[in-house]
Amino acid sequence: MSGVSLSGMEGPEAPIVRDPRIEAQVALLRTLRFPVLLVVSIVVIWQLVIWVFAVPSFVAPSPLNVAKALWADAEMIARALGYTLRSTLLGMAVSLWLALSLAALFTVSDLLSRALLPLIVILRTAPILAIAPLLILIFGRGIGTSVAVVVMVTFFPIMVNAARGFRATPGNALELMHVAGATWAQSFNKVRLPFAIPYIFTGVRMAAAGAVLAAMLAEWLTGAPGLGTLILEASSFRNLPRMWAGVVVSMAAAGLFFAATVRIEQRLMR
Repeated sequence: MSGVSLSGMEGPEAPIVRDPRIEAQVALLRTLRFPVLLVVSIVVIWQLVIWVFAVPSFVAPSPLNVAKALWADAEMIARALGYTLRSTLLGMAVSLWLALSLAALFTVSDLLSRALLPLIVILRTAPILAIAPLLILIFGRGIGTSVAVVVMVTFFPIMVNAARGFRATPGNALELMHVAGATWAQSFNKVRLPFAIPYIFTGVRMAAAGAVLAAMLAEWLTGAPGLGTLILEASSFRNLPRMWAGVVVSMAAAGLFFAATVRIEQRLMR
């Protein structure tokens, strides 16, 4: 058989080895391509409007001037962004902890839910501007007020959706845990919480959309050194390129914050 050529013989195909990191990068690029195209389209249209209608710079700066302001004031904007993101993340962490704790208590007592929910709704509808002096009096003009405002804005959607998720747990799963002799805490951690994760992240996504804006609002009210104050001061001095640079950075931060929550949810739901 030594004269028989083996060139035409085909063996089993070798298994394809996939690198999880490469797959994650490809998935990220697919997710970002449409937002990037949208942003590029908006910038191009913006620049064309400036050119075609000869809009003066004191009315609206061109994207090129905004880019120059981003480069020239990069250090200042980075410091302001860091302060705003710190307030946002702290506020979201406190809001998530309070919302989940209260929603969990609602599963224990319907009376507690009926007693506290109307009060929470009233607090949620209260204008931030109306209670801002009280918040400043309690927390001062530093990061404490910014965190408090973020909590007030983001707490309600997380709490409502978490409560819905905890109550949507299948009754047979809870009955099985009861028959097995599980405590309330064990049933909550093993059954209610896993079933409620999609609901919780729905609330987190809703809250994330306004969390950065809430932190900036608090900075407008207190004068804290964040993006809100940077934009307000740039507007007061008619430095429109810097003002729009701050606006662009805040929009990008809000978008990335929302995308991060979606990414975390996808990883947890695998």
